[in-house]
This record gives sequence, C-alpha cells and structure tokens, in this order.
Amino acid sequence: MKIWIAAACIALAGCTASYQKQDLAGSGAIPTQLSPSSRVYVALPADGAYEDKTYPGSGRTAAQAIAAAFAKHGSAVTIADVQAGRDQTITAAQAAGARYAAIPVISHWEPRATEWSGRPSRMAITLSMVDVPSGTTVSNIELSGRSRIMSFTSTSPESLLREPVQNYIDSLYPR
Repeated sequence: MKIWIAAACIALAGCTASYQKQDLAGSGAIPTQLSPSSRVYVALPADGAYEDKTYPGSGRTAAQAIAAAFAKHGSAVTIADVQAGRDQTITAAQAAGARYAAIPVISHWEPRATEWSGRPSRMAITLSMVDVPSGTTVSNIELSGRSRIMSFTSTSPESLLREPVQNYIDSLYPR
C-alpha cells in the first residue's frame, strides 16, 4: 500500500509545470518599484530556438506576453517593431516617452508533444529592466519553465511563459 501511495505522489508531481526565477544581478531584491503611470517600452527579442530549429514568431509572442503583464497594472506599454541592440532600444524607449525598458532575450525555446512523447516543453528568457533616463539596469533575471511530464495535452513554451512573467512583473509594482 505504501508503494502505491509513493508512486501516486511521484506521478502527481509530474503533472504540474514548474518554474524558476534566478536573479542575475545578485541583489536578491528588486531595487525599484514601478508606478502604474510609468510608461514601459518592451524590446523585441530574436526568435527562440532549440538545437538547429528556430521558432518564427516566438520573439513577438514573448514581447506580447511581457507587455500584457505590464498592462495589467495600468502602465502604458509600447512594443518595439524591430529587433535592436541595447543602446538602440534605450534610444527608442526615450523617443516613446518610456520611463523603463524591458529587454527580453530568449535563451531556450523547446516545444514538445508531451502528451505522447513524455518529454516536457521548456522555455527560458532573460529579462533586463532598464531605467531609461539613466540607462542603468535596475533588474536582471532569468525566468524558466518546464511543462508537466505526464499530460493529455501539449503545453507550449508560450503557455509556460505567462505565469512566471506575470509573477515577476507583479513584484515590480507596490502592493
């Protein structure tokens, strides 16, 4: 009986997606609290890839998920039309009247047909928050997610992106 209970616990643990957040700046705390009146500019990252396959549109999808999370707090959000380097992004953010620039980089994008392969989908992005007037990076984190192992439906990297991005952006605003 104890073996069945242990097996059931292990199986159920494989039925949930898992997420991780790593502070790349090493501060452990978010030094800046954003105001809902602060305009945010979201850079357009390059499309994500896994091994030698690039997933077209995944960069735009990530930028839209980040913009939607900021918009839930009432912040006006502008999404970049084209990919640009950090300096060009800050210049574009200034031109858009933004106080902060969110600069995402997709480091891992792995969609899997988990329902039949048993292999989880994965995603990881780095998200830097830059104070536009000073050009200072105020936060730099990596968010990653892995779908459940046992599933009757496929879980995409896009769906794995929403929860950790929303939780992180929620933490940027005062409660």
